[in-house]
Amino acid sequence: MQNIYLHSLGCEKNTVDGEHILAILQKNGFNITNNAEDADIIIVNTCAFIEDSKKESIDAIFDHSIYKKYGKCKRLIVSGCMSERYKENFLDMFKEVDSAIGIHDLENILKAVEKDGFHNAKENTEYKEYGDRVNTGTKHSVYIRISDGCHANCSFCAIPKIRGEHRSRKIEDIVKEAENYAANGAKEINLIAQETTFYGYDIYKKLALPDLLKALSKVEGIKWIRVLYQNPVILNDEIIEAFFTTEKVVPYFDIPLQHIDKGILKDMNRGSRGYKFYREMINKIRSYNNDAVIRTSLIVGFPGETAESFKKLIKFVRNAELDRVGVFIYSEEENTDALLIDKPKMKKNKKLMLREKLMKTAIEVSEKRLERFIGKTIDVLVEKKEDDNRFIGRSIYDAPEVDGFVEIYNENENYNINIGDIVKAEITYNTEYDLIGNVIC
Repeated sequence: MQNIYLHSLGCEKNTVDGEHILAILQKNGFNITNNAEDADIIIVNTCAFIEDSKKESIDAIFDHSIYKKYGKCKRLIVSGCMSERYKENFLDMFKEVDSAIGIHDLENILKAVEKDGFHNAKENTEYKEYGDRVNTGTKHSVYIRISDGCHANCSFCAIPKIRGEHRSRKIEDIVKEAENYAANGAKEINLIAQETTFYGYDIYKKLALPDLLKALSKVEGIKWIRVLYQNPVILNDEIIEAFFTTEKVVPYFDIPLQHIDKGILKDMNRGSRGYKFYREMINKIRSYNNDAVIRTSLIVGFPGETAESFKKLIKFVRNAELDRVGVFIYSEEENTDALLIDKPKMKKNKKLMLREKLMKTAIEVSEKRLERFIGKTIDVLVEKKEDDNRFIGRSIYDAPEVDGFVEIYNENENYNINIGDIVKAEITYNTEYDLIGNVIC
């Protein structure tokens, strides 16, 4: 029996692809190992979203080629967005790689473990169900992809060219997957897609996220349903209301705004609604629940950004009291429309300076915003035991991997806490990103 080792990079969508690959191989008699040194076959599941992620993928390919040159490994295979994006000449660029597959036909992994070359994807017109996944994360919190591809065509983004048009999964298939995870102990499901708000439009001819949430809320064993990656242009009143009227859906809004200047948003091909529209949207969300979390990502250094438009961005982060902010510098990506924008371009050191300034503001806002939880009792999903009475977990206000955590102390010797439990804790203190409290039951 041959040992397979998978090294996966990038976002949760890529992680899901990697888990499908492992399931296909496991079903066909391969053994999965967590140690690259023990592997007969190594798969590097790459990301190619921006320049930094491409560099990380390239480094990973070269790093793992060492096991083939000096170790037990006989074949090095590459999958994921990078091998899809550069499929025409990928193997010419990386002589260390024996075979590569794209993202649209993951079952080609069986050919790749036996034969050199690039197994090109067939034309993909609908979502392809790959069935089982080998869960590489925790059993109590899982990701479920509800669609793939993107219809938005933002001018700075290469994802539609890599993953194709938006393709939704059927509600019954998603519910079945959630039921399987719940039967294995999952308490939290995190719904992912390039943009979850557009879910269902291609197959149901309407924005069907509220219908999906209602169906998932009936799955026994699931306590929290978290929705990630919401397009602000599509996040309408019906979808917002569904977050607060559907049982188990947590008040967590992950809305990549990217910017708030109308001119920049227009050049980004993200509409041109801007500052006022986004403030009204956030106010509407918090009118349902003032504790609702708003997470966003912002881009600095986009062509044409001025000192004035950056000041607007700083002002917005402060006034909208954004809970979580990720700041990225604009990355010029080949074959994207943003390269054609005839406006002044910013040097990298200036972009980095703006990023640091915006992040400083975001951290100040985050710390101030977290103070509202001091003295309150919240539910905490326990994820790690540090010592006999100290545990690390997350609340409904924290997404896995990207947000802060809740550090809790259990002073009751007769109250046992296990990983995956949801316990109540009274919050006593906060830092820039995290909460600290005591278990009360």
